Amino acid sequence: MKKIKLEFGDVGKDISLSLSALVHIGDSIYAAGDEGVDLVRLQANKSGTRFKYEQLIPLNDWFDLPIPPKSNSSNGKKTNVVEIDLEGMDFDRKNRLLWMVGSHSLKRGRALPELQTDQNKERLTGVNSDANRFFLGYVKLKQDKDKQLRFPQSQKNNDKKDTDAPRKKYSAQLECSATSSELLDEISRDPLFARFCLRLDGVPGKDNGVDIEGLACAPKGRVLIGMRGPVLRGIAVILELAPELIHSPQTHADRLQLTKIGPDGLKYRHHFFDLAGHGIRDLCWHGDDLLILAGPTTGLDSPPLIFRWKKAIKAFGKNQSDEEQFVWRAKNSLVLEQNNRRWVQFEPGTDHAEAIMLLDKKNLLVGYDSPSTKRYKQPATVIVDVFPLK
Repeated sequence: MKKIKLEFGDVGKDISLSLSALVHIGDSIYAAGDEGVDLVRLQANKSGTRFKYEQLIPLNDWFDLPIPPKSNSSNGKKTNVVEIDLEGMDFDRKNRLLWMVGSHSLKRGRALPELQTDQNKERLTGVNSDANRFFLGYVKLKQDKDKQLRFPQSQKNNDKKDTDAPRKKYSAQLECSATSSELLDEISRDPLFARFCLRLDGVPGKDNGVDIEGLACAPKGRVLIGMRGPVLRGIAVILELAPELIHSPQTHADRLQLTKIGPDGLKYRHHFFDLAGHGIRDLCWHGDDLLILAGPTTGLDSPPLIFRWKKAIKAFGKNQSDEEQFVWRAKNSLVLEQNNRRWVQFEPGTDHAEAIMLLDKKNLLVGYDSPSTKRYKQPATVIVDVFPLK
């Protein structure tokens, strides 16, 4: 097993401590955390043994967030930052679209060992949502003079130009509000999930409620959404979406809408997985196979599992008349990637595998949230693992 260093620098420190999504594009890794509203671009050194901070990308420059961050006039730092809880990213190479998704989850307060019992009971009683979590969208990348794909000039800057010419938009997003989105509305009316989404009594993500934690692009413009929760009697679910672009002159980003491709007029198709009772933490293609990072729906300390869905590419891009399917380990279409690797946890509550991406055709990189002191070096360097693939 190899190790690689991701060097975030002071600017990307928050993301380094809450790593939740990674995607490899050309000479760069784009990294997101489950806190804040930014991405970081890390650029490879010549040997490819480390990736170093190169660029901070404020997502508020590209999307219409229900509660955008504000800048403090005295120091220029962001205030009132309501996190997106960005949990999944993938790159549609054919159309040059970098897709991103927020968790769409409710959250429960966390008990802390330094607090008194009454204080912890109060924290555990509180359930709320962050207004920017109900997010799904993309940015279209441009090729620079070195033939590398990069974010174009900020659309926010383009907005300020005094011109009557139509403004070219490079981003699009699903309509969302501070409490929901078109996707969550659809999940709420699904008989499989409705009881987890009650408006006044929804189930928090870490309590096996709705929690999106993976994204992968698929044929015919489809987008796959991996659900950490709910896990239904041991069965995990991927939702297949068919987003359609709607030009929207009055908004910062164009709009996406979901088309009806599922049973009973639902705007998604289900795919069901026997992941040994685990939920989905991330998704990643390896040729025609889909790699699934699996983990517990709660905050359990447990080893990450990576499953390979063989020839998964054939299952996507179909219409509502096509049957949905269950994918079983027993039928050998879903296999566990072994490679004789061993997960070592150095400290309780640390090193939870949250993100996977191909480093190259033969190696898979695994990133961890809440890195241990053995994995984290000051000021903001994270050591990630690279596993050989079969």
